Amino acid sequence: MSGDILINGKSIKDNPIDCKKEMAFVPDNPELYENMKAIDFINFICDMYEVEQAVREENILKFAKMFEIENNLNDTINSFSHGMKQKIALIAALAHDPKVLIMDEPFVGLDPKAVFDVKKVMNEMKEQGKIIFFSTHILDVAEKLCSRVAIIKKGQLIKVGSMDEIKGDKSLENVFLELEN
Repeated sequence: MSGDILINGKSIKDNPIDCKKEMAFVPDNPELYENMKAIDFINFICDMYEVEQAVREENILKFAKMFEIENNLNDTINSFSHGMKQKIALIAALAHDPKVLIMDEPFVGLDPKAVFDVKKVMNEMKEQGKIIFFSTHILDVAEKLCSRVAIIKKGQLIKVGSMDEIKGDKSLENVFLELEN
């Protein structure tokens, strides 16, 4: 197979660095630099994305307040719970205002308010025309948030389309369970 991906009209083959600057990734188990302070890690990521100082300060503060961790930014990452590390990974990913956000099980380890806030951010990004790819086993969340869905079974793509095309008058969970049999 071959092909290309265009991000803001740029080819990922021809302009991989420029395209990667438009993207962010949040893994389900963030592997962060444990001995760094949270703010230093976030600034390190912002440096890689060449985020202007004023923009980074505004976005870091905005998301740190949202996730209620502004008082923990000077703590070392190794003192954080999984949920706190997930919040740091999210702040680092969102600080440069990506056009494409890729997340693997983004709600794992988060408290209910943080889950609500992440869903709010996802919806805001969607309204701005940005793209969010996320994997989840929580199908009712996918059903509420996604406009398109892909169902993968044993590494094979078995169904893809708009939410309405995939589920019809059933729930996404029922469709998935039917495909499992």
